[in-house]
Amino acid sequence: MKVLFMAAEATPWIKVGGLGDVAGALPQALRNRGMDVRLLMPRYYTVDPHKYQLKTVLENFPITMDWHQEECLIRYDQERNGYFVENDYYFGSRDQAYGYRDDAERFVLFARAGLEFCRRTGWYPDIIHAHDWHSAAAIRLHWAAPERAALVFTIHNIAHQGYVSNSKWPLLGVYDAVGNLNLMEQAIYGADIVTTVSPTYAREIRTPEYGFGLEDVLRGKGDRVVGILNGLDYESWNPATDPAIAQNFSADEPMGKLECKRALQEQVGLPQRSDVPLIGVVSRLDSQKGIRLILDSMPELLSLTNAQIMFLGSGSSQYESEIHNWTAAHGDRVGSYIGFNGDLARRIYAGSDMFLMPSSFEPCGLSQLMAMRYGSLPIARSTGGLADTIINRIDDGWTGYLFGPYEKGAMLGAIGRALNDFPNSGLWTDAVKRAMRQDFSWQRSAARYEEVFNWALEIRG
Repeated sequence: MKVLFMAAEATPWIKVGGLGDVAGALPQALRNRGMDVRLLMPRYYTVDPHKYQLKTVLENFPITMDWHQEECLIRYDQERNGYFVENDYYFGSRDQAYGYRDDAERFVLFARAGLEFCRRTGWYPDIIHAHDWHSAAAIRLHWAAPERAALVFTIHNIAHQGYVSNSKWPLLGVYDAVGNLNLMEQAIYGADIVTTVSPTYAREIRTPEYGFGLEDVLRGKGDRVVGILNGLDYESWNPATDPAIAQNFSADEPMGKLECKRALQEQVGLPQRSDVPLIGVVSRLDSQKGIRLILDSMPELLSLTNAQIMFLGSGSSQYESEIHNWTAAHGDRVGSYIGFNGDLARRIYAGSDMFLMPSSFEPCGLSQLMAMRYGSLPIARSTGGLADTIINRIDDGWTGYLFGPYEKGAMLGAIGRALNDFPNSGLWTDAVKRAMRQDFSWQRSAARYEEVFNWALEIRG
């Protein structure tokens, strides 16, 4: 089976969010199942052709964009198996993947170039798998092609849709449309199957609360909206071999986690006490991630509990300032690092006892998977992938603590339940071991995608 896998970001080349992790790992997991997968993404300025030894595999070719043409070429990273669309103006001159006024033009060019790449090289995919609105145009443009590929579109975050003005319709070759152009909506209409990154999120986005205006078109797809959990690269995220943490440990030999906690406390200036629960927060600092709930709860957490709290992240300047103020005023209880530090993030997963993730919505989430892998029990809101990956304290085989309403009181209640359990070392250690042994590997996710691809081939058109 030949699969054209289109995404705007992918590790190790460039990562902005969870999409980058998925696009970096899922293609290889599919290849391991015998598929011929070509990962295609734009080559931004920050993707250094010398560092990655990119070779040109298709010389300059023209792409028609409404009233003008753009020249593109295709480069290939043979070692890491990634293809890149290169265009100096739209991609090569940009430091960031997103956030430009002409993003619609940029990513329609990416889609057109990807389809032309297949035609010019004679490599015709059985499946076109497009991710989020940045590659959505490929679904719409290929939808009416004779003997077309099966079309699978994956929604990673429905809040970002590629919604642009009516004047942008000609980018898709449409000149008589009424209303604004929504690239994600067009891909949903055209796809044979729509997937998203957790079963619960697949249900949620078909409701007005979570659908961001696309709930009706998604309900119109019937059973062809499928939730498949993202996976985690268990080779990279492995506390038994991770060189970034103070001492390696595993579910079978968990004692090293105590040294990781002590070393983290020492590094960030917190009292080095194993009997005091340490809550970790590694997050983008914005409202979706529930940071407002955490900050509003700080007075209660500091006055009613003995917990330590460690923040790592960046985002809203308001949130950054408030975290800085709490750290300055309560340095014996609160630690923080404003920015991103990958090694420190791993040390927080390894050194924390609990991991706080009170998202207002969470399509899948990877942080809770990383936390469980490193023996930090998640405290999270029961939404999206959090509900699908964390077994709540009230259930057999529990691995964490879930709460329902997006409210401070509900979150504090879940934290309180965790803090009540923490002194019971036997109970806690058993839960930590269960969490570390959970299987969220990409192999399981890839098998489900293979089923979806075969279904799409059966029903295409």
